[in-house]
Amino acid sequence: MLAVLRFLWPYARPHTGGLILAGLGLVASTGLGLLRPWPMKFLFDLLVFPTTSPSTLTLLLVLSCGAIVVLAAVDGLFGYIKQYFLLATAQKVAFGLRVAVFAQLQRLSLTFYAKQRTGDLITRATADVAKLHDLITDDLLNAISRALVLTGMVGIMLWMDWQLTLMVLTVLPLLFFTIARYRERIQTQERRLRSKEGEIASITQETLTSIKVVKAYGREDYETGRFQHETQEALEAGLLVSRLEARFGWMVDVSTAVGTAAVLYLGAQRVLAGSLTPGDLLVFAAYIKDFYSPLRTLSKLTTKLSKAQVRLERVAELFREQPGVQEHPKARRAPRFQGRITFEDVSFSYDPERPILQRISFTIPPGRTLGIVGLTGAGKSTLVSLIPRLHDPSAGRVLIDGDDVRAFTLASLREQISLVLQETLLFGATIAQNIAYGRPDATGEEIVAAAKQAGAHEFITALPHGYATVVGERGSTLSGGQRQLIALARALIRRAPILILDEPTTGLDAAAEEQVLAALERAAGPTTVIISHKIAAVRRADLILVLEGSQIIQQGTHAALLAAGGLYRRLYLTQTGEAPLAAQEEPTAVAR
Repeated sequence: MLAVLRFLWPYARPHTGGLILAGLGLVASTGLGLLRPWPMKFLFDLLVFPTTSPSTLTLLLVLSCGAIVVLAAVDGLFGYIKQYFLLATAQKVAFGLRVAVFAQLQRLSLTFYAKQRTGDLITRATADVAKLHDLITDDLLNAISRALVLTGMVGIMLWMDWQLTLMVLTVLPLLFFTIARYRERIQTQERRLRSKEGEIASITQETLTSIKVVKAYGREDYETGRFQHETQEALEAGLLVSRLEARFGWMVDVSTAVGTAAVLYLGAQRVLAGSLTPGDLLVFAAYIKDFYSPLRTLSKLTTKLSKAQVRLERVAELFREQPGVQEHPKARRAPRFQGRITFEDVSFSYDPERPILQRISFTIPPGRTLGIVGLTGAGKSTLVSLIPRLHDPSAGRVLIDGDDVRAFTLASLREQISLVLQETLLFGATIAQNIAYGRPDATGEEIVAAAKQAGAHEFITALPHGYATVVGERGSTLSGGQRQLIALARALIRRAPILILDEPTTGLDAAAEEQVLAALERAAGPTTVIISHKIAAVRRADLILVLEGSQIIQQGTHAALLAAGGLYRRLYLTQTGEAPLAAQEEPTAVAR
């Protein structure tokens, strides 16, 4: 419980006013609840042992009945205050926590996501946070309310008859033993269940986003079997949790029933002996009913807290993660870049034994175009990811206009760099909104201009709703070439001084490819970095780097590299159909 409260307190602190009002309502409601049996006590004693005149008895009867109604009405009012402010505060706390989780996911670097399952992260940010909300609104309210009720009851019962109260409390050691025995077992199985639910969400997400591949390879039955296997394991874990909870609840019920029977028996004996009045026993009976009920609720609450603790651990793990790319405390806002890019002896690796890049050095002047070619896995995409600091180099420096990129704030650095990624991703929104994602304040005219520059305007206007056409999730309703053109327009609309294109002609036919290359030539001004397997995409570059085995093995212009021979020339001849690619030119390093 304390761990849960400590974790939630930073999100609850801004709403202390609501918590105070809920607390006042809770205390008042608890006090009034403790008074509710007392009108019945006085009435019962008067009826069993009448010591007043009939008229006085009638008046006391009316007062007792009126007190029952008034207590119920006032108790209901404070109960409303308690419930409303606690629910309202809990919703605000859950909202703040959910936003904080999502913001933390945005801060974490790509290295973190490379090791995670997307479905599991979605489960943590949604279902696990929602369960913590339920903990606040239901379980936590019950726990505090029941604890106050128990404290008040014990105090009043000790005042009335301490011996009988001790009998009431004899059941506590047995309950504590039961709690200690089952808590850890339930928590262990709950961790397993939560993990399996994350796996199920991941499989669902992967399968649905790759449904074309699944159907193309006829793997529907395989994916169904994989889903069924994980679901079966989750079912087994869930059933085990349910069995433990049911067994725990049964033991709690039996323990409290034994305590109730013993108290009623001893209480009746004390009434017969004259130590208690019938009204006192009535109050005790009411309190016993209300005592063991919250005690049973609190005991069973430990299982819910155990389950909440597991969800809390899963959410807290996200906050313990530190971004692989972090801003320096003294980072400053970047000025408007000219666009000179320099790599000084840069190396990078995920694993020290498997370097991705080794001792990379080059400079591209402002406004010029850099082409990067190489076999698959040579580290081309990793190299350009170092410019906007999607990763940081393991050694060396990346500079823009002579300043280390780590000297700038991430936001000011990245807002001056446009990217077209190798995997073209669009959002389930209109085409205009997808293009404007690169610059949200862009006007309609600027959106159209960017589309024309990218060569996308013609096919967009041919769609039934033009720029207002809503594309499917991840752009599934468009062809690969159309998605690429929209992604290019999204990058161009930013008018950034640095433009990075990772395989910009992927999925395009010859005519569309030529159109894109012509569009890039028209985009005069930005320093442009083009990664491509196709020599045609980089042949007009001012400087071309050839990567192999995590190093630059050649650099120069297209003409100079052809004249020099080597891998670049062999790639060119292979793509033009003049010669096969030699077997020894398979990739020697694996890059991500």
